[in-house]
Amino acid sequence: MKKLMVFAMLLAFLAVPLTAFGTMGKMAPKSKDINVEFFGSLKTYPSWMSNLNFNSDSDVNDFMIDENGAMTDHNVRNELRMGWKGGNDSFDFMIILEADFNLDKNNTDRGAQKNGLTYAAVDDQGMSGDDFGVEKLDIGYNFGPFRIHTGWTTRWLDLKTGGLVYGDDHPYIGLTGNIGENFKWEADYTIVYDAIDVATMDGDDLDWRFYSVKGIYKIPSGFAKGFVISPFYAFSDNSVQNNAQVSYFGLEGYGKLGMFTPRFEIAYADGDMDGEGADYDISAMAAYASVDIEICPGFIPYFGIKWEEGDSDPTDDDIDAFNAITDITRYTPTFGMENAIVYRYLTALGTHLYSGNFNRTGTQDGYGGISNSSTGDAPGMLMWGLGAKGKYGKWSYKVQYMDFSFDEEPDQLVAGVDDEVGQEFDLRVAYAFDKHFTIANCFAAFDPGDAIEELWGNDFDDTAYVNTIELIWKW
Repeated sequence: MKKLMVFAMLLAFLAVPLTAFGTMGKMAPKSKDINVEFFGSLKTYPSWMSNLNFNSDSDVNDFMIDENGAMTDHNVRNELRMGWKGGNDSFDFMIILEADFNLDKNNTDRGAQKNGLTYAAVDDQGMSGDDFGVEKLDIGYNFGPFRIHTGWTTRWLDLKTGGLVYGDDHPYIGLTGNIGENFKWEADYTIVYDAIDVATMDGDDLDWRFYSVKGIYKIPSGFAKGFVISPFYAFSDNSVQNNAQVSYFGLEGYGKLGMFTPRFEIAYADGDMDGEGADYDISAMAAYASVDIEICPGFIPYFGIKWEEGDSDPTDDDIDAFNAITDITRYTPTFGMENAIVYRYLTALGTHLYSGNFNRTGTQDGYGGISNSSTGDAPGMLMWGLGAKGKYGKWSYKVQYMDFSFDEEPDQLVAGVDDEVGQEFDLRVAYAFDKHFTIANCFAAFDPGDAIEELWGNDFDDTAYVNTIELIWKW
């Protein structure tokens, strides 16, 4: 009987027309008027790290966190993205799936732990980030005078300059449009957190939303033709963190003026925080300026400065520290570098992912920052830096130096702390075999200043090193 059943199954298999197998795996939109493109990328980053706590004799806090989770000593970050985009004259969409994790048998077999850092990356909500999910989404409809769209792809207010206020992939509902040929506008309703306490069915204290408008004006003629002036405004209603309601007023400018590419930004935060046990007036500023000088394609020097106001007195009723909604300096054009040190989460520096500031340093609740991590008495920062970049055929490079200090010394933590945080040196060299595959090496070193040793104790004065090989595929 068993032999008969096997024989029958074999006959059934052979009876299936070969054309049926030829159609398997094909995918096409149901509507014939929609064009679809498939794209993707894979970034594999073997990294070697040392002294991430600035103390070669201690393992305490000797780690950093990136999108793939915690890393120390040696890990291989792996970010795989697969995407589709398409549409027609009025309808458009873009979907990107992503898995971002440390390469490990448990991760690649999709069996990683869901509530720990042993194998999985855990985000600020305690969820694992290693499984495939829809990382970015944007679906829109164009009415002509304006376009309505929704999703959670990367949106920003100031990514083209200093990234002082906002850039992230939070969910949104937005409108975009044009007035004439040279002015574009955007208006977004963005949801950072929207949670409900299931015990009380109360969600009033668990929400963080903000509302923003942005204008983009491109100068149409003259020497400054093409230079962009972009004012923006955002209102942050952050009830998660002591009911902080803050208005951000900002202005940025960028563009090419002959051999020069200047970029500038100024931002002001104004509001109040009146949660339980807190009644503060918020008033803080931040600014950024840089310039690239294109002497030739192979040598483009640049220099710049970034300032974020700090709070000098955590005992008064004012918050003078500048807290962004989400800082996005890591991906800004001039000093941004993905595998630099200062743009990761390091406990000893008080940095968080993307931000490049030290706003986790402090004692009292703040009103923003990625994952609500910034403090109300953050010491702020002053950065000045310089560097150079260029391309020679298939080779490219970027080398930079940044010096960091506190705007205000964090005396509430340790009396008489020095303001010198440290210096970072970054060097990235890349070779593009073609448009689909690139190999690069990024070396980063952060030498701590006196402030780090005074905050953490003796022997916290060793240089941190991260060396990353970048294997990048694109299709």
